[in-house]
Amino acid sequence: MKPVIGITANYMFDGSAEFAEGIGAAEQEWQKLADDYITSVQRAGGIPIILPVLRNDSDWEITLRLADCVDGVLFSGGSDVDPLHFGQASTGKTGNVIPERDEQELFLFHHLLEHTKKPLLGICRGIQLFNVALGGTLIQHIPDKGLSPHTLPMYPRQHPSHWVNVENDSLLKEIVRSERLGVNSFHHMAVERCAPGLRAAAWSEDGILEAVELNNPSDRFFLAVQWHPEMMTEADTTQQNIITAFVQSCV
Repeated sequence: MKPVIGITANYMFDGSAEFAEGIGAAEQEWQKLADDYITSVQRAGGIPIILPVLRNDSDWEITLRLADCVDGVLFSGGSDVDPLHFGQASTGKTGNVIPERDEQELFLFHHLLEHTKKPLLGICRGIQLFNVALGGTLIQHIPDKGLSPHTLPMYPRQHPSHWVNVENDSLLKEIVRSERLGVNSFHHMAVERCAPGLRAAAWSEDGILEAVELNNPSDRFFLAVQWHPEMMTEADTTQQNIITAFVQSCV
């Protein structure tokens, strides 16, 4: 039987772009997910299910029911994690913050990690959420640290824009079977202080932490990466292997 993979949704307050295309109404809220997540999970043999953002925390029981119905959860990219969740005030460089999404995903992450053995994969925002949930901090805006930008939209999404060095004796190394990996880059926040309980699995050449794993993973799949492997899967089998390893661990 194919594993069912829950994928967290983005929440958009402004529906003007959709309205301009003749869909819905102006200023209508939308729950959205890039098709790359869906197709990469399908390609790996999984059945993708989108997990919606619920705006009322009294409905989190529904979140738990949804979590019970899936075999693993992929925490997708999207809006910035609110700096208040890691003990900082915003520097003013933070992008859109969706409080409901932050609260729900932090709640869901802790439930899955502490009360289940279900596999977890974090992508882009996902690595940041995992790190914050476990007590780490984030760089709010990478250029403010004197580093080159890591938001590089001038590259096609499936094309690598920089390299990461993969740590030996890591789950990521087992999956990609390489010490060096070309990745894309669409983020301006990043892991700063790695949370207790997590360890680095890959670094960019300019020193940005690009992947984390559990220190003591036991018998569960747990991996988070800063880049977007799902965007690269059609052109790069190594990136598809990351999604496939996750999906197969959910069987």
